[in-house]
Parts: sequence; structure tokens; C-alpha cells
Amino acid sequence: MKVAVLVVAAGLLLAGTACGERNEPTSTHLPIYPVTVQGAGERPAVERAAPQRIVPVGPGPRSILHALGLGKRVVPVDDSLVGLPLVDRIRRAHPDLIVASGEADPLDLARARAATHAAVYVEPDGSLDDVAGAIDDIGLLTGRPVAARRLSGSLEQARRRVAARLEGLPAVSTFVDLGGFTTAPSRSLVGDLIAKAGGKSVAGPAPEQGPFPIRRLVQLDPEAYVAIGSGTTTLARLRAGARTKRIRAVRTGRFGVVESRLVVPGPQLGEALVRIARILHPDAFH
Repeated sequence: MKVAVLVVAAGLLLAGTACGERNEPTSTHLPIYPVTVQGAGERPAVERAAPQRIVPVGPGPRSILHALGLGKRVVPVDDSLVGLPLVDRIRRAHPDLIVASGEADPLDLARARAATHAAVYVEPDGSLDDVAGAIDDIGLLTGRPVAARRLSGSLEQARRRVAARLEGLPAVSTFVDLGGFTTAPSRSLVGDLIAKAGGKSVAGPAPEQGPFPIRRLVQLDPEAYVAIGSGTTTLARLRAGARTKRIRAVRTGRFGVVESRLVVPGPQLGEALVRIARILHPDAFH
């Protein structure tokens, strides 16, 4: 991956990280094209020049492109659509690069590629490391490798900072509530954040779809409870429930809310990781 640019990009990234206040060079000064990156799609994305019209599909790509300062080159579309209506919106945007989340329909993306002849990059988003790699990939595709390295480097710094605080501490059994007692598999981005924050998801790698059985949750008796969302799940509500009030995390108050925007696969994941670690190990962050 990135065979055509490895040597040049590596030198640029090292130079950029060594100069904290250095201005981001423009694409005309970066001899990195053509660029080939694989991503999570079946086909690699190939750009022969800096893309000027970029269509994001999904919140993760939008977050990354915004953080890279590419707002003027982003052409938004209604990505709540699916199938041919979405493909038609992308076609009308005339993109030369489509950056899609891992949840995007591969068939929709294939149709959009055929309709526009644009490069398509699919963001890998199953873990914190995946997202850091995706940020670097998108930075290379768009001519912003130095800015991308700073963003991905901030995720690594957050991971190291949390790991140092939690060194020697045991993992905390944790339930993640995405709303209405639905939960996330341990093998997911949220599950990876829980693990890196010193937790162990009680839901396991493949929980059934729909609300997690409350009776089972009471039996598992997690030590910590993390609610992802706008705050509709509260400690007061859980303590008012006849069964949920018996859960150890609810009894002890080891509970916290993390906004949904923070767990979008983008550069703000470092903040999400720290927030979750504080919920799971409050004493380690005094």
C-alpha cells in the first residue's frame, strides 16, 4: 500500500512532525502523486493529482476531511440516502474522490465509481489503529500528509497517555449502552476503545441485535456502565429501574455518558478514549 509514495511521504512526515508550527505545504509542493492506497474496499484508490471535489459518505470521512482543513474542496451530499438515489446525488456532485465509511454499501460505491470515474476510498474503522491509518491514507490522497500525521499522531499520544495511567490496573467489566440497552460487540471500534481504556465488554464479540436482555445484564453485573449518546440514559433512571438498580455499576455510580460525536471514526477518538478511561478508572485520573 502507498508503494508509489512511501519514501517521499516518509520524509515529509518526519519533517512535518519535527516542526510544530510549520505551515502545511500545498499539493503543488508535494511530489507525492500518483498515490495508491488500499483502504477497506476491494479496490485501491488511485489519485494522479490532488482531488478538488471530494464527496464524503458517512460521519467519519466528514470528520476527517474537516479536520484536515479541506472544507472548501468537500462537496456534501445527502448520505442518508441509499441505493440509486444516493448514487445519483454523488454523480451530480462530479467528484474526483469519494471517501466512504466502512458502513457504506459496496454496491452503491461501485455504481458511484462507474458513474463518476472518481477514486473511491473506504475508511477502515474497526479499531483506533484502523482510524489512525485511515487518517494518514486520506491525507496522502488529498495532498495533506503532514496535517494527517499530526492528527493520527494525536490518537497515538492519547493511547499512550491512557496506557501509562492504567499500567498495572486490572480490566474493568463494562457494559456499553448505545441507547435502549442495545450494545456494541467487543470486536468493534467502540469495543476497542473500551479495551484500550482498561475495560472488558461483558457483551462479548457477537451480541444479538436489539436490546441486551436486562436479566442477563443483571447476572453479568458489570463494574462500569458507559452510555453512548445524548444523555437519555442516566444514572437516575437506571437506579429507578426495579432490575437495573441491582447492577453493580449502578449501585456504585461508576457510570458515565460519552457523546455520540466523539465515537465517530475520526481524530476526536482520542478524547473519547480519555473520557471512557476516566469512567472506568476514575482513581487513575485524579
